[in-house]
Formats: sequence, C-alpha cells, structure tokens
Amino acid sequence: MSDGVNPAADRSRMWVALGVLAALGVLAWFTIDGNAVLPVREYNVGSFTFGGFGLQVRLLPELILGLFAVRVVTANMRARLESGDR
Repeated sequence: MSDGVNPAADRSRMWVALGVLAALGVLAWFTIDGNAVLPVREYNVGSFTFGGFGLQVRLLPELILGLFAVRVVTANMRARLESGDR
C-alpha cells in the first residue's frame, strides 16, 4: 500500500470476507450429515466430571467459521480506530 492506509480498515473488504464466511457456513451446514455425532468420552478428575455426551459434527465448522468472523470484525474495528476513521 503506497498511501499507508491499512487495508483491514476498509469496510467493503470486511463485508466481502463476512460474505465468504457466511457462504462457507451455509455450504458446510448442508454438506455435513446432520446425524453425524462425535462421541465425547467421560473424564473424571477428582470430583470434576466432563464428557459422556455426543457432539454434532455439523456444529464444529460453524464454530470455527464464527470465530473467524469475530476475528475479521475485530481486526476491522482495530484498524479503523488506529487510522482515526470513526
């Protein structure tokens, strides 16, 4: 960038990135079987117990894509604050 502007501060780029993540989320939702379950074993550590349930496989890519969306939005907000464009 010759003008010194951070490209992450561009709102149109943010909306394109969020649109791509939304499209990937829709594709992941409709291509992964809704009945697929990832079993989580039960773990006991002293009086603490965790697990013993099944996690839907369909939710894992949605969670990961959602975390990427949060990262895109926060990077855009930070870049706009650093550039002084509120």
